[in-house]
Amino acid sequence: MLLIIFGVACSDKEEQDTLPELPPVEALLMDFSDFDDNPTEQEALNSLVEYTNFLYSYGTVSIWNILVTAPMILPVATYLESFNHTPVYLGDNTWQWSYSKTIGMNSYSARLVTQRISNDDFKVEMFVTQQEAFEDFKWFEGTVKYNRTHAEWTMYESPQNNVEWLDIEWNKDWEEEVSDITYTIVKSGHAEEGSYITFGIVDDVDYDAYYTISHSQKDTYIKWNTTSKTGRVKGEVNFGDANWHCWNELFQDVDCN
Repeated sequence: MLLIIFGVACSDKEEQDTLPELPPVEALLMDFSDFDDNPTEQEALNSLVEYTNFLYSYGTVSIWNILVTAPMILPVATYLESFNHTPVYLGDNTWQWSYSKTIGMNSYSARLVTQRISNDDFKVEMFVTQQEAFEDFKWFEGTVKYNRTHAEWTMYESPQNNVEWLDIEWNKDWEEEVSDITYTIVKSGHAEEGSYITFGIVDDVDYDAYYTISHSQKDTYIKWNTTSKTGRVKGEVNFGDANWHCWNELFQDVDCN
């Protein structure tokens, strides 16, 4: 009997040890915060200084912000809520977080399910239910490294249109504190199918953040300093050349060094 009890205890311990650590929300949600504020059109009109370079960057980033952020509010909010709850072990290397979340005037119930794929990777699925509207809709799924250095996600459009619309790839080096995340539109027939945006944090004194954007058959490259807010942009279709175009800490156009 003692051996049986000891064996059960060891088995429970092994199961507990397999509990995966979920990646941070930055593995799903791209950061657009440095381009939330911009010189207004009136300020630009009243000034002898131009804001062309930053405003072009702002506009290009804003298109993507509008395009992807609103549809992701609900699934990202339900994912964030999972960190406030304790999962239940279902057996077969599978864990489930179950909880409710109120967003705006609506209440949702959610199930976040993970399952071991290998010693390196585990699968994640997010199911959301809204009473009398939709039930157990799988909003996204993905594969995550146990060491939280890499994740790949597929985001589905909505309960009303259950199609793949966005692929997400995230990488993180925790020691170097560098990372990148890429959104790619994969919805078949979408006007911007195949377009993508990459946001990265790098170890660079001058420009420690960047966006690489492929959108509407043109490419744009943006780099900036997250502290000083100085930056530069390159877009051959917009500027008519392959040069960098810079702005200072006040978002005003300046010559690039």
